[in-house]
Amino acid sequence: MTEAFTKRKTPGGSGVPASRAFHSLLVPVDLTPSSDRVLGRLSLLPVADDGRVTLLHVVPASLAASEQRRAERDAHKALAVEVRHLRQQIHRKISIEPLVEIGAAAKQIAARARAVRAELIVMGRGGGRALRDTFLGSTAERVVRQAQRPVLVVRLAARAAYARPALALDLDQAAHEAVRLMLRVLPPPRPRVEVMHAFDVPYQALIYPSLSEDEAEDAKDELRASASHELAKLLATALAKAGARPEDAPWKTHVRYGSARSVVEKAVNKAEADLLVLGTHGRSGAAYVFLGTVAGDLLRAARCDVLVVPPGAARD
Repeated sequence: MTEAFTKRKTPGGSGVPASRAFHSLLVPVDLTPSSDRVLGRLSLLPVADDGRVTLLHVVPASLAASEQRRAERDAHKALAVEVRHLRQQIHRKISIEPLVEIGAAAKQIAARARAVRAELIVMGRGGGRALRDTFLGSTAERVVRQAQRPVLVVRLAARAAYARPALALDLDQAAHEAVRLMLRVLPPPRPRVEVMHAFDVPYQALIYPSLSEDEAEDAKDELRASASHELAKLLATALAKAGARPEDAPWKTHVRYGSARSVVEKAVNKAEADLLVLGTHGRSGAAYVFLGTVAGDLLRAARCDVLVVPPGAARD
């Protein structure tokens, strides 16, 4: 890796309630220069004094046996260097364990996340493999699907704590877990969060074939007002469940008409957000096809870091 680490003030155990700080983090690294961004972001996350960070590198099983052995040796050496760098950045009481495994990246990452009971997976998002990503999805997407744990996908260089977060919500129970996880990633004092909700009118042309343009706009206004009311109630409930006060999580809500991907992507770009938090729905197994969903589309399209929160993840 070529990017240099810089000294940062780290939000460790002090100032962050033990129940909110992370106790187990899994950090898959590919040992390319982009891994420095992942480790830099890791150093800024709230980790408990007795927390554990597992650094994982997966050597491809497709390599020949002799190549695998050489790759393993190289990976162990590189991870040892990263452990030394991390110990200079985060609380010295935190346990940092380097691991090298062989196999398919997403499968090994998901298995290790379960083994260490990871509360959060922090990883990078590669690019440049458009055809492969179209049919198979990126490693990050497959990890979200297989691990069923929150995944923070890092794209930006980490120079400070997140300052311009955005939260995209549907009006369902998944939103509660997304809010709860977001509050853990953003320790106090928190910046203002841009909260976005998109609403649409299914089959509008069939439902309102005789409506005038003004009448159609009135229908949209009614839906917008209803969605805004429901969003306010949902946020209040989510804060209460997370044990936070409204003043502890300042936010501005945006309710827009249109497709979720279009509304969220435009709002995130306009706000120049450095973090987008997304909740996913409660589908699993063969029925849960992440690729092609709104969350998957936004993970690929977003220019900022993305925190994807699957159902049940925030209860760990």
